[in-house]
Amino acid sequence: VIFRRLTVWVAVLATCNVSEGLAAQANRIQVDGVRFSGTSAEAVTVPYIIIGAGRRDSMFGGRIDLSGSIQLDVQAIDASLVNIEELTFNYTAGPFDLRIGVGDVSWGLSDVRSPVDAMAPRAVFFDAYNGARLGQPLLGLSAFSEWGDLEAVIFPFPRPPHMGGRLKRTWNGSSVRSGPKWGERPIGGLRIARVLGSTDIALSYVHGGERALWISSDRPGEASVVIPSLRQAGVELQRALGSVVLHTEGSLAKRDGDTEARIVAGAEWYPKPYLTLMVEQGLTSLRRAQTSPLVDDIMLGGQLVTEEIRFSNLAFIDPKSGNRHYFIEARWTPTARTAIEVELITWAGDATQEPELALRQRNVLRASLLRYF
Repeated sequence: VIFRRLTVWVAVLATCNVSEGLAAQANRIQVDGVRFSGTSAEAVTVPYIIIGAGRRDSMFGGRIDLSGSIQLDVQAIDASLVNIEELTFNYTAGPFDLRIGVGDVSWGLSDVRSPVDAMAPRAVFFDAYNGARLGQPLLGLSAFSEWGDLEAVIFPFPRPPHMGGRLKRTWNGSSVRSGPKWGERPIGGLRIARVLGSTDIALSYVHGGERALWISSDRPGEASVVIPSLRQAGVELQRALGSVVLHTEGSLAKRDGDTEARIVAGAEWYPKPYLTLMVEQGLTSLRRAQTSPLVDDIMLGGQLVTEEIRFSNLAFIDPKSGNRHYFIEARWTPTARTAIEVELITWAGDATQEPELALRQRNVLRASLLRYF
């Protein structure tokens, strides 16, 4: 039954045509086997359906297109999940690009814990490396010139994760539901970026908010992540020095009377075309338990990429407690249309040192078979 339903979804979305040459097509099918905290579960999923294709001239001049990606988890763990990561109409005319639809905004330089990236929350806060972004209704305008690139975005109706406010479970075993006051206020931001020689500079400002996530595990109790009314200024700097890329970014935020300063600085070294080594340090003015997970850890990582194999590893080390969190992923691509992935999320240390962050102290193993079309 599961496979029959899966086939129907793919067939419908792969053959659905949008007027004026815009089309939707299936990008891949993925079958997952997941084990978390000693409990196993299997899920058949269609994580991404890529939408896009045609462009056409507009009657007003310029060009218009439709693009996006929809995540469908069919009977994932205990419920089917739908997350529209992006589905937008894009209108381009000269140096201007207008975006309307559902999507997200990813600002900042750090892939995992950017202090500047405050516009769209992740679905699973303690799975920082792979937490899916939540598509939000948005209106965006970008302008490009020799003086710099300007991006303005507003989320007028922030929505809860996935569908409605019902309790949902993600593949790593956490449960996610929205708070009763989700989306009370719109949230908007402005970012300007410019390149000066070998240095990239960006300034940003975010205003609005009031949203919350309640996330519970199989263990008793709940943990909440609240993004209250927010005013935040951010800065990003990145400079290339030969085979080394240095980056730093910081933010000064005011949330309902509380002020937080955060900074992340790091470096990436490319000794070989197929090898990347990374180091990064984060700092915050608040206590560790008051901030996002991993925010003040030392991060060490590396990635090895060949024609058929990709291996990546990140280790986060808390300098005070010594607790460590590991994110390991291996991918083998035996053919152009087939791939096998194995991912391990684990931790080591003393749980009593961080009782407030107990939700992060779980082990997750995922094995996936991917088939591309």
